[in-house]
Amino acid sequence: MILRMRSIRPVGWSMLVVAVLSGTACSTTLGVEAVDSVDRTDVEVGDENDSSDPSTGDSGGEAEEDAIVPSTESELDERWSDYRDFLAEAIPDIEQFWRDHYSEVYDGDYPDLVGGVHAHFPDNDAELPSGCTFVGDYADVEDNAFYCDEGDFIVYDDALLFPDFADEFGMSVTALVIAHEWGHAIQGPIRNDILYSYVSTTIELQADCFAGAWVADAQRDGVAGVRLSDRDVTSALLGLIQLGDMPGNLPDDPAAHGSAFDRVSAFQDGYLGGLQPCVDYERSEPLPLQFGFTVEELQRPNPSDFPFDQEMFDLLTGDLALYWSVIAPQFGADWAAPTVDLVGENETPPSCADRRKPAPGVWLCPRGPRLVIDVDLARRVYDEVPGDFAVAYLLAIGYAESVQLDLGLDLDDESSALFNDCLAGMWTGDILPFNDSPAVESTEENPRVGLSPGDLDEAIRLAILIGDESSDTDVVGSPFEKVDSFRQGVFFGASGCA
Repeated sequence: MILRMRSIRPVGWSMLVVAVLSGTACSTTLGVEAVDSVDRTDVEVGDENDSSDPSTGDSGGEAEEDAIVPSTESELDERWSDYRDFLAEAIPDIEQFWRDHYSEVYDGDYPDLVGGVHAHFPDNDAELPSGCTFVGDYADVEDNAFYCDEGDFIVYDDALLFPDFADEFGMSVTALVIAHEWGHAIQGPIRNDILYSYVSTTIELQADCFAGAWVADAQRDGVAGVRLSDRDVTSALLGLIQLGDMPGNLPDDPAAHGSAFDRVSAFQDGYLGGLQPCVDYERSEPLPLQFGFTVEELQRPNPSDFPFDQEMFDLLTGDLALYWSVIAPQFGADWAAPTVDLVGENETPPSCADRRKPAPGVWLCPRGPRLVIDVDLARRVYDEVPGDFAVAYLLAIGYAESVQLDLGLDLDDESSALFNDCLAGMWTGDILPFNDSPAVESTEENPRVGLSPGDLDEAIRLAILIGDESSDTDVVGSPFEKVDSFRQGVFFGASGCA
């Protein structure tokens, strides 16, 4: 039986998401007080240096705390005490957005949603529409939301999904879910009539793109006079990441929605470009960056990740050194790979002249050069973001900083940080498993590492968590800007970073 509904996430995710939301895997705070001690027998620690550095005025071994804490506060919270009150304004705003802009990209005027938008919860005695096998049972929408073309209506779970997401990420994410489902209404037979004309990922990613276009409009023009803030957009991105397909799922699955990276990329297409890039998906379908596990990965205790040990660091830094030894000279850099020291939190910051700190827990000492990594913070990132490629992202930023230093670029703080994000994306794109023409080939003498399912999601999750609170802060780039810079490097390589 085919379930003729388009939902915000694949059916069957309810138990998984409940587990994730209640566990550390979804923690949005990497707090210094929650550090577990690192097994120093597995991780090689650099020599402690307690001497003062007169050139910087800092003393080696003086700890710097790196707390990665995204805020979910916004003007929405000041205006509305409950996400339901916000939705009462956001839902008509979404429909008005389509009334205003539908004819710009499709023929004719926009037909209003016939069956409306409905909250559902256990023991709900309100009259609900029926269609698409839905006859009013709460179990059919539990921990989900869907659009039904038979009756042209949207139903969402107002007992689990929306309360949990509003509490975890902020109320803006609830409107994002509705905007996504409205995207399916645009695809439905009453309007553009493509709902069953493309593979599932194209349909779902186009709906994410449409949602991004509305969010940009709401940030620019406001909802009931209140503009969505950068923090609201960050909250929406974190919520969207939560809704990506399970790592290892394939894009040809009939229920596939796209990985977290795919979904955030589609959202950004709409946010940055409006509706037209979303419509273009109908002529040039997006390529989801989803792939399955290899036999070797399936033999690991955790198929998605290397164990957190010295070998993980050696493999990642070795591949970064190999990649940039080939690519950096093409940029005109006289580049030498830095030595890498893994040190404990109490041994940071390092004592060296003109040290640079491109990311939390990452320092570059230009003389040498030497890259110093706070292994305690790296362990927290590995455990709480979670994943090995979140750590790889930090390492990639450190190597990117060393390349940028050799290039002699004179960039301000934010431009420098975003350029590093793009360079990190370049390396990441080169190790995609279906990249048939990598810039650096894997050989028997120099085998390359490769991305595992979920790695891209881990990288953008950390990029979001360490971004500036606002696009006006201009220190390392807003979460949105950091993710966009990273994906430009992944998709387009050096041309994306130019």
